[in-house]
Amino acid sequence: MSLKEPTHLIRDDRLTEPDKKLVGELNTSLDRLSGLRAVEITVSGKFLRSKIAWKLATYQHDLLHRLVALMDGAAVGWNSRCTLSAMLSARALMETFAVMAEFERRVTRLLKDEDLGGLDALAQNGIFASRDEDLIKDAPETKATNVITYVDKFDKIAKGFRGHYDMLSERCHPNSLGHNFMFSNLDRTDGTVRFCDEREPGRNGKMILAALAPLPLVESLSARLDELIERVSELQHRIAPVGRSANEPCSS
Repeated sequence: MSLKEPTHLIRDDRLTEPDKKLVGELNTSLDRLSGLRAVEITVSGKFLRSKIAWKLATYQHDLLHRLVALMDGAAVGWNSRCTLSAMLSARALMETFAVMAEFERRVTRLLKDEDLGGLDALAQNGIFASRDEDLIKDAPETKATNVITYVDKFDKIAKGFRGHYDMLSERCHPNSLGHNFMFSNLDRTDGTVRFCDEREPGRNGKMILAALAPLPLVESLSARLDELIERVSELQHRIAPVGRSANEPCSS
């Protein structure tokens, strides 16, 4: 099975020269991330030795596919000058990036503690997380964490991340910044309201690009997760090799 190649952002009159450079970097990073996406994860090798590693890798690539898809959506909106659509995708990319960053941090912590139960629970919750109350009743361990929690955690690492997220949210929500100040102008001399495709395209463009700017960091996140998941497989195989119960003692 082949995967769709993601759309590149175009350089146009909304961009300053530094912004054009950033767009080039984003497109290049997007191509690399697109190539990293798994087409399948088979139960073999390290994933045969460790079901937890298999779960963690599945969640990792679920997030990676989502990030590439969101970047693709942002580019389609940007290229068509559908600014609001591009903003919605860009904000969702910020959320997903924050989730992936926290995922990597938690895997690092749990692996250091050799906490296989915690690693399994992390992967299970990540893959099946839901806000559906009926589903949560039957499987409370799948209750999703509010995405703002992840945004706030990453803001502690990169101050201003939450502030930009909130500013985008004002544009994405049907608040005044998302309708009145997005699509209309008031002529105070006669009270006429004139509508347009968007106000302040230059400012809107900068907001979108700032939200997309963390994308290249996903490459290093994904590389670290690859290494961590390999080590999880080794840990589980050491503690409970395939074919032996976890309760059986390891040979000395």
